[in-house]
Amino acid sequence: MKILYFSSTGNCLYVAKQIGGELLSIPECIDEGRYEIKDDKVGVVFPVYGLCIPPFIEEYLEKCEIEANYFFAVATYGFFPGAVCSQLKTIRTANNRQFDYVTRFKMAENCITFADMAKQKGDSSKQQEALDEILEDIRKGRKLIKGDSPFKKYMTKNHMKNYEYPTGTGITDKLYTNGNCKGCKTCARVCPMHNITIVDGKPVFGKNCISCGTCVQNCPSCALHHKDEKSIVRYRNPHIELCELMH
Repeated sequence: MKILYFSSTGNCLYVAKQIGGELLSIPECIDEGRYEIKDDKVGVVFPVYGLCIPPFIEEYLEKCEIEANYFFAVATYGFFPGAVCSQLKTIRTANNRQFDYVTRFKMAENCITFADMAKQKGDSSKQQEALDEILEDIRKGRKLIKGDSPFKKYMTKNHMKNYEYPTGTGITDKLYTNGNCKGCKTCARVCPMHNITIVDGKPVFGKNCISCGTCVQNCPSCALHHKDEKSIVRYRNPHIELCELMH
């Protein structure tokens, strides 16, 4: 089994590790030009961004050739998943493969402009029970596409029309560093798009931002900030080490 994943604060990496198999970072697959994935089971684990599939992940999947007897997806979310399952249902890979199983999984909210990271709850028995159900579905090869309500579909459609950040400048024009920056290069090493370079000891952003916030959440000195953040507290999944998110 192979699991394609993208993770900015470790939530999706944690889920991918729980599923098991060979873990393949989607940004690293893009870097390597790896678009042919073959195994008995192939899965995709990613976070919902703004009620949607992150655009670069959708683009990657549509370029992929997936050869698998069972093709599944797990989308993690914090507050609201939107109609992400309906979006996944419409995706076709380059060899016209579609998903056999699509579900969503609620975890801690990690959008710093939407929620205070200090108020995010960690693991719970209810969360683990939900994850165990998903793991059992995958183990058995269950075929199911989770449905979305008309309200979810409306909210996702509206967000895509008015708010979705395309790859480019992204959130970089709203980021700044304070006096705590030590030029440690962690932000550059965790950026999945290699969009950050260190110049004169400070991060400089390019034009390939996907608005994931990985750099802000994982700065060890809490030196990188977003103008609209709810607090200075940062979040990383408690089961994931910083080194596991570096590229």
